[in-house]
Amino acid sequence: MVLRGQASEALIDSSHQERAFAGDENIPNSTRSTDFITPKSKISHVFRNAVLELAERHAFARPIVNSGRLSVPSIYDGLALTGPDALPQAPSRSRPGSPCPDVARGAGFLLDHFGGGFTLLALGCAAPEWLEEDGITAMRLAFDAPPPLMAERYLGAAPAAIYLIRADQYVVGHWPAFDEAAIRATLRRVCGGGG
Repeated sequence: MVLRGQASEALIDSSHQERAFAGDENIPNSTRSTDFITPKSKISHVFRNAVLELAERHAFARPIVNSGRLSVPSIYDGLALTGPDALPQAPSRSRPGSPCPDVARGAGFLLDHFGGGFTLLALGCAAPEWLEEDGITAMRLAFDAPPPLMAERYLGAAPAAIYLIRADQYVVGHWPAFDEAAIRATLRRVCGGGG
Protein backbone atom coordinates (compact mmCIF):
# COMPACT_ATOMS: atom_id res chain seq x y z
CA MET A 1 0.00 0.00 0.00
CA VAL A 2 2.93 2.32 0.70
CA LEU A 3 4.52 1.51 -2.67
CA ARG A 4 1.20 2.15 -4.46
CA GLY A 5 0.84 5.49 -2.67
CA GLN A 6 -2.25 4.31 -0.76
CA ALA A 7 -0.65 4.64 2.66
CA SER A 8 1.99 6.79 4.29
CA GLU A 9 5.36 5.44 5.38
CA ALA A 10 3.98 5.43 8.95
CA LEU A 11 2.37 2.12 8.00
CA ILE A 12 5.85 0.57 7.79
CA ASP A 13 6.59 1.76 11.34
CA SER A 14 3.38 0.16 12.58
CA SER A 15 4.46 -3.13 11.03
CA HIS A 16 7.72 -2.94 12.95
CA GLN A 17 5.78 -2.17 16.13
CA GLU A 18 3.68 -5.33 15.72
CA ARG A 19 6.58 -7.60 14.77
CA ALA A 20 8.75 -6.31 17.65
CA PHE A 21 5.83 -6.92 20.05
CA ALA A 22 5.38 -10.47 18.69
CA GLY A 23 9.12 -11.08 18.93
CA ASP A 24 9.20 -9.95 22.55
CA GLU A 25 6.32 -12.33 23.23
CA ASN A 26 7.79 -15.29 21.33
CA ILE A 27 11.43 -15.16 22.45
CA PRO A 28 10.66 -16.27 26.04
CA ASN A 29 8.38 -19.03 24.68
CA SER A 30 11.12 -20.23 22.33
CA THR A 31 13.64 -20.10 25.15
CA ARG A 32 11.41 -22.21 27.42
CA SER A 33 10.92 -24.76 24.63
CA THR A 34 14.64 -24.92 23.88
CA ASP A 35 15.50 -25.27 27.56
CA PHE A 36 13.01 -28.14 27.85
CA ILE A 37 14.46 -29.93 24.82
CA THR A 38 18.07 -29.43 25.90
CA PRO A 39 18.16 -28.84 29.69
CA LYS A 40 20.95 -26.55 30.90
CA SER A 41 21.23 -27.92 34.45
CA LYS A 42 20.95 -31.22 36.29
CA ILE A 43 17.64 -30.22 37.95
CA SER A 44 16.22 -29.10 34.59
CA HIS A 45 17.19 -32.49 33.15
CA VAL A 46 15.46 -34.32 36.04
CA PHE A 47 12.35 -32.14 35.59
CA ARG A 48 12.24 -32.73 31.82
CA ASN A 49 12.56 -36.50 32.17
CA ALA A 50 9.88 -36.63 34.89
CA VAL A 51 7.48 -34.62 32.72
CA LEU A 52 8.09 -36.87 29.71
CA GLU A 53 7.47 -39.95 31.82
CA LEU A 54 4.27 -38.50 33.31
CA ALA A 55 3.02 -37.29 29.91
CA GLU A 56 2.87 -40.86 28.61
CA ARG A 57 0.22 -41.78 31.17
CA HIS A 58 -1.32 -38.53 32.46
CA ALA A 59 -2.99 -35.79 30.41
CA PHE A 60 -2.15 -33.01 32.91
CA ALA A 61 1.56 -33.29 32.03
CA ARG A 62 1.19 -33.07 28.25
CA PRO A 63 0.82 -29.27 28.03
CA ILE A 64 4.14 -28.95 29.88
CA VAL A 65 5.84 -30.83 27.04
CA ASN A 66 4.25 -28.66 24.37
CA SER A 67 2.38 -25.57 25.54
CA GLY A 68 1.40 -24.82 21.92
CA ARG A 69 2.14 -21.15 22.69
CA LEU A 70 4.27 -20.64 19.58
CA SER A 71 1.33 -21.59 17.37
CA VAL A 72 -0.91 -18.90 18.89
CA PRO A 73 -0.88 -15.51 17.16
CA SER A 74 -0.05 -12.40 19.14
CA ILE A 75 -2.81 -10.02 20.17
CA TYR A 76 -1.98 -6.39 19.45
CA ASP A 77 -3.90 -4.61 22.21
CA GLY A 78 -3.48 -0.86 21.89
CA LEU A 79 -0.97 -0.85 19.02
CA ALA A 80 -1.10 1.57 16.08
CA LEU A 81 -3.25 -0.58 13.78
CA THR A 82 -5.80 -1.38 16.47
CA GLY A 83 -9.00 0.58 16.04
CA PRO A 84 -11.97 1.30 18.26
CA ASP A 85 -13.62 -1.22 20.55
CA ALA A 86 -17.14 0.16 20.18
CA LEU A 87 -18.88 -3.16 20.88
CA PRO A 88 -18.47 -3.87 24.61
CA GLN A 89 -20.82 -6.87 24.46
CA ALA A 90 -18.56 -8.72 22.01
CA PRO A 91 -16.32 -11.55 23.21
CA SER A 92 -12.77 -10.69 24.24
CA ARG A 93 -11.39 -13.23 21.76
CA SER A 94 -12.56 -11.09 18.81
CA ARG A 95 -11.62 -7.66 20.18
CA PRO A 96 -9.68 -5.15 18.07
CA GLY A 97 -6.06 -6.23 17.79
CA SER A 98 -6.89 -9.94 17.89
CA PRO A 99 -6.74 -12.50 15.08
CA CYS A 100 -10.19 -13.42 13.77
CA PRO A 101 -11.49 -16.63 15.28
CA ASP A 102 -12.31 -19.15 12.57
CA VAL A 103 -15.66 -20.90 12.23
CA ALA A 104 -16.75 -23.75 9.96
CA ARG A 105 -18.91 -22.45 7.14
CA GLY A 106 -20.38 -25.10 4.85
CA ALA A 107 -17.55 -27.23 3.51
CA GLY A 108 -14.97 -24.56 4.37
CA PHE A 109 -14.21 -21.96 6.98
CA LEU A 110 -15.06 -18.31 7.56
CA LEU A 111 -11.47 -17.09 7.13
CA ASP A 112 -11.40 -18.62 3.63
CA HIS A 113 -14.03 -16.04 2.61
CA PHE A 114 -12.05 -12.96 3.58
CA GLY A 115 -10.46 -11.30 0.56
CA GLY A 116 -6.92 -10.09 0.16
CA GLY A 117 -7.76 -6.64 1.52
CA PHE A 118 -9.96 -5.12 4.17
CA THR A 119 -13.26 -6.88 4.94
CA LEU A 120 -16.43 -5.49 6.48
CA LEU A 121 -17.95 -8.44 8.33
CA ALA A 122 -21.64 -7.63 8.82
CA LEU A 123 -23.43 -9.85 11.33
CA GLY A 124 -27.17 -9.32 11.63
CA CYS A 125 -27.09 -5.77 10.28
CA ALA A 126 -26.87 -3.88 7.01
CA ALA A 127 -23.68 -2.63 5.38
CA PRO A 128 -22.80 -1.54 1.85
CA GLU A 129 -21.23 -4.06 -0.53
CA TRP A 130 -18.00 -2.09 -0.36
CA LEU A 131 -16.59 1.04 1.17
CA GLU A 132 -13.72 2.99 -0.39
CA GLU A 133 -11.63 5.53 1.49
CA ASP A 134 -8.55 7.21 -0.01
CA GLY A 135 -8.11 4.38 -2.53
CA ILE A 136 -8.52 1.61 0.08
CA THR A 137 -11.54 -0.66 -0.38
CA ALA A 138 -13.23 -2.78 2.25
CA MET A 139 -15.51 -5.49 0.83
CA ARG A 140 -18.57 -6.72 2.70
CA LEU A 141 -19.11 -10.30 3.91
CA ALA A 142 -22.59 -10.49 5.41
CA PHE A 143 -24.57 -12.92 7.54
CA ASP A 144 -28.16 -11.92 8.28
CA ALA A 145 -28.46 -14.68 10.88
CA PRO A 146 -24.97 -15.82 11.89
CA PRO A 147 -24.70 -19.53 12.78
CA PRO A 148 -24.52 -20.19 16.55
CA LEU A 149 -20.75 -20.70 16.77
CA MET A 150 -20.09 -17.56 14.71
CA ALA A 151 -22.49 -15.60 16.94
CA GLU A 152 -20.71 -16.95 20.03
CA ARG A 153 -17.26 -15.97 18.74
CA TYR A 154 -18.14 -12.58 17.22
CA LEU A 155 -21.33 -11.28 18.84
CA GLY A 156 -21.34 -12.56 22.40
CA ALA A 157 -24.29 -10.72 23.94
CA ALA A 158 -24.49 -8.15 21.11
CA PRO A 159 -27.49 -8.52 18.77
CA ALA A 160 -25.50 -7.37 15.71
CA ALA A 161 -22.03 -6.19 14.74
CA ILE A 162 -19.84 -4.74 12.03
CA TYR A 163 -16.19 -5.77 12.06
CA LEU A 164 -13.43 -4.12 10.06
CA ILE A 165 -10.83 -6.80 9.34
CA ARG A 166 -7.35 -6.39 7.85
CA ALA A 167 -5.96 -8.49 5.00
CA ASP A 168 -3.98 -10.56 7.54
CA GLN A 169 -7.30 -11.44 9.25
CA TYR A 170 -6.79 -9.27 12.32
CA VAL A 171 -9.69 -7.30 13.76
CA VAL A 172 -9.17 -3.57 13.32
CA GLY A 173 -12.35 -2.40 15.03
CA HIS A 174 -15.96 -3.31 15.64
CA TRP A 175 -19.25 -1.47 16.08
CA PRO A 176 -22.87 -2.37 16.95
CA ALA A 177 -24.03 -1.19 13.49
CA PHE A 178 -22.58 0.26 10.30
CA ASP A 179 -21.06 3.65 11.16
CA GLU A 180 -19.68 5.06 7.93
CA ALA A 181 -17.84 8.01 9.44
CA ALA A 182 -16.16 5.88 12.13
CA ILE A 183 -15.15 3.15 9.67
CA ARG A 184 -13.76 5.66 7.19
CA ALA A 185 -11.77 7.37 9.95
CA THR A 186 -10.45 4.00 11.12
CA LEU A 187 -9.39 3.02 7.59
CA ARG A 188 -7.53 6.34 7.23
CA ARG A 189 -5.84 5.95 10.60
CA VAL A 190 -4.68 2.36 10.15
CA CYS A 191 -3.32 3.18 6.71
CA GLY A 192 -1.20 5.98 8.19
CA GLY A 193 -3.42 8.82 7.09
CA GLY A 194 -4.60 10.11 10.45
CA GLY A 195 -8.31 10.14 11.15
